[in-house]
Amino acid sequence: MGHNTQPTLSRVVVPKASEALAEQIRNLIVAGTFQPGEMLPAERDLIVETGLSRTTIRDALRILESRGLIVTKPGRAGGSMVTLPGRDSISRSVELFVRTHGIKLSSLLECRVAVEPALARLAALNRTDAQLAEMTELHEQFVQSIDNVTRYKRVNLDWHLAIARASHNEPLMALIEAITMPIREAMDYRDVTTPEIRASAIKSHTKIMEAIRTQDGDAAFNRMNRHVSAYRDISAERLGDNPGPG
Repeated sequence: MGHNTQPTLSRVVVPKASEALAEQIRNLIVAGTFQPGEMLPAERDLIVETGLSRTTIRDALRILESRGLIVTKPGRAGGSMVTLPGRDSISRSVELFVRTHGIKLSSLLECRVAVEPALARLAALNRTDAQLAEMTELHEQFVQSIDNVTRYKRVNLDWHLAIARASHNEPLMALIEAITMPIREAMDYRDVTTPEIRASAIKSHTKIMEAIRTQDGDAAFNRMNRHVSAYRDISAERLGDNPGPG
C-alpha cells in the first residue's frame, strides 16, 4: 500500500491592505526615498495612487505613527511628516515588554551583567571630557550619599546611565535604559541594601571611575563585571527568583 505523497497546504494569511501600505511606506522611509522632515503625499493623493479607501489610508498612517516613523497633524494645513524613531522609542517598547510579560528580576539582573561591562569598556574608550566630568561629579555625590538611601539609589541610577551615554553605543544604551527603572522599582519593593553593601559599591565605583578616567577599556570591563555580578549574586541570595513589578 503506497504512501500518500500529496503535498499539504498551509494556511495563507493575507495582510490587511492598511498593513501592506504601511509596510510599503516604511520601506521607502528606510531606503531614504522619504527623508526626515519631508511630508508624505496628501491623503487624497494616496487614495488616487493606491486605489485604497480613505479609511484604509488613515489606518496605515496610524500604524506608521505608532512606530515613530511619521507625525500626523489633522486639519486643512496638516499632513504626515516623516520622522525617525529615537532611542527613547526603543527603550519604551522594551520596557513595556518587560512590564507586561512578568519578566523575572533575575533575568533583568543577568541582562545587566551581559551589557554593563561592555558599556563600561566603551565609555572608557569613547567618553568625552565633559562626560568624564559628569560621571566624576555623580560619583562624588554617590560617595557623599552613603547614609541617605533614597539619594544613594537615585545617584547610583544616574551614574550607571551616564556611563551608558558615554559609551556612544545607541542600541546598548536603549537596552540598559529600558531595564534600569524596572530593576530599580523591583529593588525598592525588596530592599537589599545595607551600609556594608553601599560601602562596597562605592569602592567598586571608584575603581571603575579610575579605569574610565585612564581610558583602560579592559579594566573598566572587568571591574564593572565584578560589580554587577556581585549585585546579581547578593540579590539572588536575598530575594530568590522573583518577578519584577508589572
